[in-house]
Amino acid sequence: MGAKGARPRIPIALLVPIAFAPDWIELVLNLAGRESRVASHSLVSVCIGSLAVAIVYALSTRSVIDAGVVGATYLSHWGADFITGLKPTWPGGPNVGLMLYSHPLRDAMLECALIAACWLLYRRSLPAASRNRILAWLIPIGLIAMQVTFEVVQNPSLVL
Repeated sequence: MGAKGARPRIPIALLVPIAFAPDWIELVLNLAGRESRVASHSLVSVCIGSLAVAIVYALSTRSVIDAGVVGATYLSHWGADFITGLKPTWPGGPNVGLMLYSHPLRDAMLECALIAACWLLYRRSLPAASRNRILAWLIPIGLIAMQVTFEVVQNPSLVL
């Protein structure tokens, strides 16, 4: 949502799958029986994927700035995963991360704040007449509800 707010011409339908691309790669590899977090989530693989999508987008649109935003959206996956868990760096390298998932309340607060901040950026890409409609506000409310549900399902002891 933040990337869409920064560069409204880039379709959100492209940005969302790109932001989750390492997870899609991991799923496909797992289904193929070739589980490899290094191939899907390492810093090296994410940098290669980021560069690849940026080049393809630049060649198809001729917009280098938008291509950089598309590449950064892909790259942002590793940074988000670094904060929440442990991720591989390179083949044979260490796994690194802050393991925020082991602190579910802090994780929920950070992720909900991130949803709100990105929503405020995304809102800028909406037509002015749509920005304050109740329907538009269902997006961040729904995402925050999903995040809270995820946290509760993963950590039932959070329920008071």
